[in-house]
Amino acid sequence: MNKMILNTFLLMYLFVSVSCTSSSSGDSKGNTTTCLQNFGTNSEWSSPTEVVINGYSQNAMEPKVSSDQVVLFWNDKPSSDDQMSLHYAVKDGLGVYQYVGVLTGTVDSDDLDGVPSIDLSGNFYFVSTRTYATNSQTVFGGTVQVTGPSAIQINGVTASDSAVTAGVPGTLDMDIDVTWDGLQMVISRATFAGNPYPETSSLKYYDVSSRVLSARSDTDSVFQNVNFSNCRTYAGSLSRDKLEVFFTVFPTGSTFTGNDFRIVVAKRTSTTEAFTNPQIIQSITGLLVEGPTPTYDDLSKTLFYHLFDAVSGKFKIYKVTRN
Repeated sequence: MNKMILNTFLLMYLFVSVSCTSSSSGDSKGNTTTCLQNFGTNSEWSSPTEVVINGYSQNAMEPKVSSDQVVLFWNDKPSSDDQMSLHYAVKDGLGVYQYVGVLTGTVDSDDLDGVPSIDLSGNFYFVSTRTYATNSQTVFGGTVQVTGPSAIQINGVTASDSAVTAGVPGTLDMDIDVTWDGLQMVISRATFAGNPYPETSSLKYYDVSSRVLSARSDTDSVFQNVNFSNCRTYAGSLSRDKLEVFFTVFPTGSTFTGNDFRIVVAKRTSTTEAFTNPQIIQSITGLLVEGPTPTYDDLSKTLFYHLFDAVSGKFKIYKVTRN
């Protein structure tokens, strides 16, 4: 697969224009209205607030914070996705994020590197196209090392998904998030058919041990009420107690207009049950809202995400808080 096409596929939502028109055609299982009617509404969250990153003025997407919210990770969106890198900022004494730079240890020249994730033990994961053409792998992991007062790097980066890749051309894992305890990972598996966006996308659930992913027998049943045939579901992330899953939904019956994206939460009462009752988070609005990730230290009462700011022409990171 051509690397430029692959990188476009992996970040299908980073399309050239945000002014596409929505499609009103399609059968009863494919149109936008039917898809969004699968979900209820959730009013627990409020106060959308931009997360200021001093010293950084470029695109910021796919946010992830450390367990204490001191370190903020994200990926950029350069003019060429082959040059996409992971960045980080550290919170100062006044509670403001100060930009540090590109995350050392994750960069592979001329390949996409993005979608950061971290657990409580300092295991760090991200998505990369560096070896997809030869082995279908896109998930990589390493360990965080503190090298200075505001400096970190990732050591020992190796592939994590050799046992769970689909191994089918046009099918790949494009989003990831490890649980805070480091024992499971939610992955977005997408299929492509020649368009710069997936035909389908659904959430998968895997076990993790020593930064290696393995299949779970319940990988499909856990998300059976979340993965809809008439919706693309992706960018999933579990709450601290694993009783909530936050994700992005985009209707299969729509073209890529910025207003058709929704951030959704689904809940369960036990970690042995399937998630039920998907709900659209009402307070999160705007263009291209994506990439929700709940915090750890405040019991998942803060939710980070990104959106496209039409005024600046940049993707920015925002957060909402639970009422």
